[in-house]
Amino acid sequence: MPESQLSLNAGLEWPDFAAIAFYFALTFGIALWFGRKQNNVEDFFVGGRRMPWFAVGLSILATLFSTLSYLGMPGEMIKNGIGVFMGYLAVPFSMAVVTLLWIPFFMRLKLTSAYEYLELRFNYPVRLIGATLFVLLRLGWMSMVIFAASMALDRVKGPDLLWLPGQDIYWWIGLVGIIAAIYTAVGGIQAMIWTDVLQCVLLLAGVLLAIGYVAAVDGTGPIDWWKTASNTAGRNNLPPVFSWDITVRVTIVFALINNFFWTVCTHGSDQVVLQRYFSVSSLKNARKSYFINFIVDLTMATLLSLCGLALLAYYLNHADQIPDGLTAVKGADKLFPHFLGNQLPAGFAGLIISAFLCDAIQTLESGVNAITAVAANDLVPRLRRGRPRIMSDLMFARVLSIVITIAVTANAYFVANRVQAIGETIVGMMPKFFNMFVGPLSSLFMIGMFFPRCTARSAIPAVLCGFSVSIVWSWWPEIFGVTKEESPSFLLAIAFPCVTTLTIARALSWFVERKGDHDGLKFTWREIVRKDETESVS
Repeated sequence: MPESQLSLNAGLEWPDFAAIAFYFALTFGIALWFGRKQNNVEDFFVGGRRMPWFAVGLSILATLFSTLSYLGMPGEMIKNGIGVFMGYLAVPFSMAVVTLLWIPFFMRLKLTSAYEYLELRFNYPVRLIGATLFVLLRLGWMSMVIFAASMALDRVKGPDLLWLPGQDIYWWIGLVGIIAAIYTAVGGIQAMIWTDVLQCVLLLAGVLLAIGYVAAVDGTGPIDWWKTASNTAGRNNLPPVFSWDITVRVTIVFALINNFFWTVCTHGSDQVVLQRYFSVSSLKNARKSYFINFIVDLTMATLLSLCGLALLAYYLNHADQIPDGLTAVKGADKLFPHFLGNQLPAGFAGLIISAFLCDAIQTLESGVNAITAVAANDLVPRLRRGRPRIMSDLMFARVLSIVITIAVTANAYFVANRVQAIGETIVGMMPKFFNMFVGPLSSLFMIGMFFPRCTARSAIPAVLCGFSVSIVWSWWPEIFGVTKEESPSFLLAIAFPCVTTLTIARALSWFVERKGDHDGLKFTWREIVRKDETESVS
């Protein structure tokens, strides 16, 4: 195909904006529809525990596989090769843990906030620590998602779209935050889940369109793209299997460890995920939700990795279409949104970009809804005990949702500054802003489930030590003044603090705990799972 015919448009055109407006109207209509049906906070937070399992499974995927992963996986493949994707080989092991250990345990507890368990097992201070770690985790996560979506929109908007002072990306951040505040207060979790299903379809269509376009224009396929990537300087398609040097950025074993601990830790402690399991009616349906999430997750990850190879090959062949100041490898995270805005026919790009924006908004909604659930159940009741209420629980949840959304949007400005200053890929930045909370948080639950001797006396010091390790690991270059190449691998940023916390807790349980029974013993994994599935733990 002649070079002049390859660039079909320069940024978004009117059909794209029409597609964006239509998609926003559709999703807002969904939010209004389900908002009318809410009668209490259980409807707002867990959908009355009657959501369809397949919708919940796709919603978990859309929540965890957010814009960060959608833009990050092609960017990681372009810049650093297949190493991170190889982590999916750990799925059989993490699947066994989630379906056989985590889901049966939490479904028997019948909670609204997962951190209620920590008070049952330990005491309120431990519950407060768990809830605080979760809030910090999701604040960082949501801020990264807003940045990623705003960066994508900034790349495809075309020239002279905005005439405002400062960088356009900061205006996009504010716009996403304002819209998300409205959506979050209206829809509740039912609207989120059904909009997540719609997003999964659009995001899947986007990656298929990108792959199909490159194949059609260049007459090439996956084998050609792999060969091109293998011969590209500055990247390594296949990383080493293992290294004792923890400063090696990616090895296959590190990727396996990262994928296993990410899945096990998020599904075993993260309110955003567990809240969705709480919204289905039975253990059987919760397991079905996980399986549909796994199947679509693996499919999406495979296609996005293939998309990264396709885009690398495409822009190496058409270097004149790369944004100014970038190369095919250096561009990494920016190539996919640039491709969508400049290569796909008008209208198609708008639909995919609207999916980016709504994914950011939905991710923000999911996180804010989960944080609100935690605040309403774990934090606020103790603070306003004995004081008169000035609004209903449902209205309070909606107002708190708006306040949290504004705080997250403000934090996204800081994230944008740091990401642009450091120059790491989106995947590599995740530990700095939210993954550093995952290991210590999940270890609290594991201690409660499997270390019967432990009480708050050993759990609290252990998790504080683990969190300290996590901060140092994730912010190593800034703390010690070294380059990122001299820092520990980001793929171990969840596993190492988690294992450290568990090891310290185990040791302390033998040295500082008193012998004999304690109230928390009846809330260990063995005691809870032995109960009949229909029995609710009071």
